[in-house]
Amino acid sequence: MPQAVSNKLFPTLLGLDQAVQRSPRMPPRFLAVLVLTLIAFYLANAFSSPLTALLIQAKWVPLILLLMTSAYILAARPSPTLPVAVMLPMSALFVVGVMTIWSSVDRGFSLLSLITVGGTILVGYVVSALVVATDSRRAYFELLATFGRVMIVITVLFVLAGLNLGRGAGLTAWTDNPNTLGMILAPSLVIFLAGCIERRPGWVVWHAAFFIVGFFLVWATNSRAAVIWIGLSMGAFWMYRRGPGFTVLLAMVGLIILIGWWYPIKIYMIQTLGLNWSIRDVGISPLSGREEVWRIGWDLFQKRPVTGYGLGTSQDLIRAEAYKFVRHQGLHFHSSYIMAMVELGIFGLISLLTAIGFTLIRAIAHSGRARVLPRESWPLAALPFALVVGALGHAVFESWLLAAGNANMLLFWTWVWMIHHQTQVKIRAVIRREVPPMPYPAGAALPAR
Repeated sequence: MPQAVSNKLFPTLLGLDQAVQRSPRMPPRFLAVLVLTLIAFYLANAFSSPLTALLIQAKWVPLILLLMTSAYILAARPSPTLPVAVMLPMSALFVVGVMTIWSSVDRGFSLLSLITVGGTILVGYVVSALVVATDSRRAYFELLATFGRVMIVITVLFVLAGLNLGRGAGLTAWTDNPNTLGMILAPSLVIFLAGCIERRPGWVVWHAAFFIVGFFLVWATNSRAAVIWIGLSMGAFWMYRRGPGFTVLLAMVGLIILIGWWYPIKIYMIQTLGLNWSIRDVGISPLSGREEVWRIGWDLFQKRPVTGYGLGTSQDLIRAEAYKFVRHQGLHFHSSYIMAMVELGIFGLISLLTAIGFTLIRAIAHSGRARVLPRESWPLAALPFALVVGALGHAVFESWLLAAGNANMLLFWTWVWMIHHQTQVKIRAVIRREVPPMPYPAGAALPAR
């Protein structure tokens, strides 16, 4: 390649040859503690080792520092108001969590779980409020994208070296299992997708290329739930751009189909997924053993539909029923909703779903305002919604929405609160239209009227 061509091509691909208006940055102290927290939580999901065991306990220290630092900085500046619509069901969820402690099979651990889960949700709220108050949403998501790029590069190096340090049949690289790696990479791929839509300078390298490589790695993990996350997020971007009218119409059509054909849909799903206890064929379900623990979860829920078994008791409950497993491995329900239903009872599940439902409605309503934004801006407004929609689909197959030890739980609840907080940001339309040419030469006298 000629030197002159290369000198022009590479800066263009990297976006270095164009002046880019810098977005506001996060406060330095907040940024430092946030980076430290994310590193600790991500490394806690690495392959089993003495360092991992230490980080599982030590990661709460930077999380507490993040809460204190964010609250201190936020107190000195105007902050978004409390979203009352979602605070009510979240408060109800906390009350249910407190009440289920008395019926818990392990009261001490349920209390500890309530503190860590509630604390993580609170940290997500404060982080979101500070990011929105400092107008640094783009810097926040770019930070997550940077983490994603680093993890993709590290994973590629492990693939080239032929190393799989975790357990499981798919690609694990440096994590403890394939599903963990897929779940860690999925959010950054959604952010890369938003960058591809915006097509800012350097997007081919920093977003498109990393999306392609990252998706290949997710596919290699055989984590179908992570693929579902990415697919649902793509659909969420599409719906968000079309505004609330189209989304409401689509939801109504889906609801009509679900109500009108509920019984055949239910029977088909039960038979296809192998959720019937009478079906004992090991190879009949595509859920890779999840159907077994889901059936156990349903039976446990029927025994305590109101009081539940207490937050954080899933492992003890599954361990007691493990002799029934044929394919399933592990001590998790592999569904955030079944876990909430068993641990918190029907009122806990309803509170969680109500909070999520209000959040989705708020995002869809806000999409009408965001439609006036240009291509370079509206994906940023849509990112929290796209990430939450994808995460909700992923949570059908993995237990982490109320599992404070998971790195994605902190991110998820930050995105949930950000959907509410960013609706308070003023949106200025950018009108782009061609200016008609002047009918007379510049400087010429206009005809008298």
